Amino acid sequence: MRRLVFGIAAVVACSWACELTAQQVPPPPGLPSPRVNNVFPCGAKTGTSVEVSITGFDLDEPTSLLFSHAGIKGEYLKPKEPEPDPKKKEAPKKAAPIAPTGPFKFKVTVDASVPPGLYDLRVVNKWGVSNPRFFAVGEFTEVNEKEPNNDVPDAQKVDIGTTINGVLQNPADVDYSIFTGKKGQRILISCLASSLDTKAKPMIELYSQSGRKLGLNRNYRDTDALLDVVLPDDGEYLVRLFEFTYQTGSPDFGYRMTISTAPWIDVISPPAIEPGKPTPVTLYGRNLPGGTPSGFAIDGRPLDKLVVTITPPSDPLAPQRLALHDYIDPVSAMQDGFEYSIKGPGGTSNIVAVYFAREKVVLKKNDGGSKPETAEALAAPCEVAGMIHKKNDRDWYSFDAKKGEVFYIEATAERNGRAADFFFNIYAPPDPKMPVAKMTDVGGGEIDDETDQQNINLHPTEFFTRSADPPAHKFTAPADGKYLIAIGCRESSMLTGPQTAYRLRVGPAKPDFRAILKPYQKSYQAGSSAHQDGSEAYEVLVHRMDGFNGSITLTAEGLPAGVTGKPTVIGPGTKFGVLVLEIGASAAAFTGPITVKATATLPDGKPLVREARPAAVVWGVQPMQNIPVVARLTQSLVLAVRPEKGFFKVVADPTAATIKPPPGLGETKVSGPIVVKQGDKITVPVKATWIGTEKPNVTLVAEPTTVNPQLAPITVQPGGQPTMAKPDVTATIDVKATAPPGLYSVVLRGDAQVGFIRDPMAKGAKANVPTSSFTNPIEFTVLPSSVAKLTPGAIPNNTIKAGSTAEMTIKIERQYDYAGEFKVKFELAKGMTGVTAEDVTVPAGKDEAKLVFKATADAKPGAVAGIVIVTATYDKKYPIAHETKVNFTIAPADKKK
Repeated sequence: MRRLVFGIAAVVACSWACELTAQQVPPPPGLPSPRVNNVFPCGAKTGTSVEVSITGFDLDEPTSLLFSHAGIKGEYLKPKEPEPDPKKKEAPKKAAPIAPTGPFKFKVTVDASVPPGLYDLRVVNKWGVSNPRFFAVGEFTEVNEKEPNNDVPDAQKVDIGTTINGVLQNPADVDYSIFTGKKGQRILISCLASSLDTKAKPMIELYSQSGRKLGLNRNYRDTDALLDVVLPDDGEYLVRLFEFTYQTGSPDFGYRMTISTAPWIDVISPPAIEPGKPTPVTLYGRNLPGGTPSGFAIDGRPLDKLVVTITPPSDPLAPQRLALHDYIDPVSAMQDGFEYSIKGPGGTSNIVAVYFAREKVVLKKNDGGSKPETAEALAAPCEVAGMIHKKNDRDWYSFDAKKGEVFYIEATAERNGRAADFFFNIYAPPDPKMPVAKMTDVGGGEIDDETDQQNINLHPTEFFTRSADPPAHKFTAPADGKYLIAIGCRESSMLTGPQTAYRLRVGPAKPDFRAILKPYQKSYQAGSSAHQDGSEAYEVLVHRMDGFNGSITLTAEGLPAGVTGKPTVIGPGTKFGVLVLEIGASAAAFTGPITVKATATLPDGKPLVREARPAAVVWGVQPMQNIPVVARLTQSLVLAVRPEKGFFKVVADPTAATIKPPPGLGETKVSGPIVVKQGDKITVPVKATWIGTEKPNVTLVAEPTTVNPQLAPITVQPGGQPTMAKPDVTATIDVKATAPPGLYSVVLRGDAQVGFIRDPMAKGAKANVPTSSFTNPIEFTVLPSSVAKLTPGAIPNNTIKAGSTAEMTIKIERQYDYAGEFKVKFELAKGMTGVTAEDVTVPAGKDEAKLVFKATADAKPGAVAGIVIVTATYDKKYPIAHETKVNFTIAPADKKK
């Protein structure tokens, strides 16, 4: 059933991706904000200059291009005005203005020091800065396709070692090119499409002089194509490139095709190495310098192998980053790693990712492990790198564990770039020779209907990270012993070898997180267009790892003068938030990168500091379709401030908030930071202020913190909508009784229709367009009702003799990861005397207290009642008391003889 469901999901995903790239989504209604659709040519040779044409929306009055590498510059080429005719008295007419959609032309200069790779390009103009589009830097001769090239006689002649930039302008567009090669040359024809943020789905075919088809390829990686052919003879060869199925085509369907004998890396094994440790790895690919036959093939083409030593970056922050001048889709975006390429006689290879392992790396031994009885022993913690060598095979591993010991077991393949569907199961056999069917299955990695979808997908539409990899499995050993792991690939009847390279981690919990930050614009590609006296917002998405559920604080850094931003907090049990920047009334115009730091604290008090990873929508969708956008990581987060004034602001006042506990308790006003208990409600004043003379009604909306708001630990409900007559309203924050304790913040969005004229010099009435403003974050701390569950033991015979002592053990079951100390004291019931107990302290990390009761010599015999009070100091400053009743009997003292 699971395979059927996943298969259907894969077909649906493919259909929406194809439909998404085919449709032309208009810009969202609202204020102008520059958006780039296509760039042509979409690359240049290092050390050269090229004229680039760009189209999109709201691109009017551009000033320059902004690249993610300082060695690439983009100068706007203004249209030349007509020269005056000396024979005519009247002045020549001025050049017609270019439409906001373009095309606009720029001169792009690439410094010789810029290495080959993909770099973000953005348009800077009067409205702000655009979304990014990839611009490729290569090392080969660059040409643009020359029309007509739609038939064999018109094929464009090029040499091996040439990159052709082209566009499939319409569904029937076919581009032919021709080159001369020699017998035995292994020619690689790489056609980038989706990697360059284009909509093209190219298929490439190669023909001999006699018309014999020598090869074809499409979808090598997403919609990129890679054709690999060994030339059979000296002579000319014809390349035919077209849009698969001939159903779509437009200026957005650009491509970049390179014909070369350069190396190509398909797979690196192991795919991950340890930080700071030079590691021998095996490259599997084509035209590898010094490579030897590997015995494996991809798409029927044989792969070479070559052992090289890779030294990871020395930067201590490198293991927390994913630094890659290549396309990084959401599926791989939570990995950490760096880029690698190799040079050969024919040029430099493609860029591939080398990931960082979270444990010690071991390589699978090829001579065993295919059966339970020959399972390869792992010295956990470790991360094993392997691949499926035989069809329909599974790899078996074993590890030792003590009762109660916790391991996280995680398999990755698709997240490493392999299009393979893996699974694993954990077995606890009483006898290693027992048949698998009779082994006890004690857990595994399966994606099925019962799996929590929030744990395997960061966002259902804005950043779709779900893959075929099974989610990490938390395994608690039920007993001392040896456990087996069987890992397999569901396509192993068709896929084997490097295509099935996987990573299998077996290790203790290493709580961590990764944060994604993207411009706040649902369903559309967007850049930045901030106005004075306004706000600029970024959507925050948090990926939690190994059970980490703490608060995460995000802080913007590198802000220009006049721009401020209070930190926003992603609270426990939540994964979404909004980071808001306040633009001052006199903030100067600015365009440039900023950074965002994310910090958290582990249960043991150790800090976690991570860089938020910027992302963007590549191709948007019509809103409310529940269809994922095409998105990727970007190489920088860019802010643009413009001198135009905003229209209105919404401001929350947490200092005037009130706290309403559960029914029966009185309401209190806040004095200082907001601190509440589980089950409380917070009422916060919110006020709208208008910048200009127009004062439209404002609709307040609470930003969600989880996929399903009904399951969120906190909910927010606006108590009214600001109007000119009543600008002051309130918002109520409902803290659920089950809300995990910790620090939270919430943000409200204000929406309004404002009057706007695009060109102040033009005549005409203002058009009403939607715009938004965001409140400052409302921050509050939720305290737990308790951090421990108490279980009092019994004193011997439940009796203390007068004049003697007795000991009682109080068991403490810690909650909410509280690891601090407890203060324990005993109080007799009112009116009772004769029994005391000294206060005791339970040290941090311990789970029981021993109270020694002492009955005075004159203690009155009979029943005694009292309470044990156990107090914890939560977050080092909030006392939380727990009480449990105790009862015992005072017996008369023994009579003296």
